[in-house]
Amino acid sequence: MKSNILTGACAMLFILTLGSCSSGRISSRAPVELEQAWASDNTFKTPESALYDPQRNVIYVSNINNNTKTSKDGDGFISKLSPTGEVQELYWVSGLNNPHGLALHNNVLYVADMDEVVAISTQSGGVLGRYKADRARMLNGVAADDNGNIYVTDTEEDRIYVLRNGRISPWIDKTKASRPNGISIRGNRMLVAFSGSGEVMLLDPETKRFSEWIDGVKAADGIDAVGDGSYLASSWNGEIFHIDERNRKWSLLNTTDQNMNTADIHYAAQPGLLLVPTFKDNRVVAYRLRER
Repeated sequence: MKSNILTGACAMLFILTLGSCSSGRISSRAPVELEQAWASDNTFKTPESALYDPQRNVIYVSNINNNTKTSKDGDGFISKLSPTGEVQELYWVSGLNNPHGLALHNNVLYVADMDEVVAISTQSGGVLGRYKADRARMLNGVAADDNGNIYVTDTEEDRIYVLRNGRISPWIDKTKASRPNGISIRGNRMLVAFSGSGEVMLLDPETKRFSEWIDGVKAADGIDAVGDGSYLASSWNGEIFHIDERNRKWSLLNTTDQNMNTADIHYAAQPGLLLVPTFKDNRVVAYRLRER
C-alpha cells in the first residue's frame, strides 16, 4: 500500500512538472528580474513611447498631452531625456498632435502621429517630412528594418502601413487579430502586439502571414528584443512580461494597483535599460534586467 501511494505521488509530481514546462506559458519562477535604475520627474505630458539613440546618447519621449483621438490639437511634442533620467529638453519638437510610437533610422526619428508619420532630424530637431497615410485613424507602433523601410500599425483600422522611398501605403490591409499596437523588427523576425486580443504574433515579412507566438498579455502594447533571443512585452494596464527563446512567459512587473501604465516600452542594449513610459503617471522609469 505504501509503495502504491509513493508511486502515485511520483507520477503526479512528474505530470505537474511536465505541465509547467511543456506549454511555455506557465512557470513558477522567472529567470530574470527587473531592478529600477531611475525614474524621471513627472513633467512629461502623457508619455507614450521612449526610445534610446545610441549615436547621441539621448532618449526621445513622445508626449500625447491632451489625448484627443479625433481632433488635431497641435499640443503633442517630443522630449529629450538623459540616460540617467534628467529631462534635457522638454519641448524639443512641438506642434504634433497625438504622437505615439518612435523608430530611428539613419539620423531620422520617425513618429506615428494620428494619420501621418512625421520624420524628424535627430541632428537639428527639424521636421524633414510629414507622410499622410490614406484612411488611417490611429497610427501607433513604429519599427524600422535594416533597409530603412518604416512599418506603422493603425490600431483603430487593424492595418499596417509601410513608409518606403518617401511614400506611405497600406502594407497589410486587415490584420489577423484586432487592434495592432507595438511592432518589433530584428533582421527577418517581425512581431506585432495586439491590444484587442492580448496576443503577440509573429509576422513573416515575405509572405505577410501571421502565426501564433504568445497570448495572455491583456491590452498588449510594446514589444522589444533583449538581444539574447528573449523579448520584453508590456500590457498598457501596467504589466511587463519576459518571453524566453522557448516562448515561455513570465510577469516581471505589475503596477496596475498604482495607476502606473506601462506603455510603448523599448530596451536599450548599450546602457542596458528597459525604458517604460508611464502614460497617466507622466514619467519614464528605467529598469535593469538582472539574472536570478
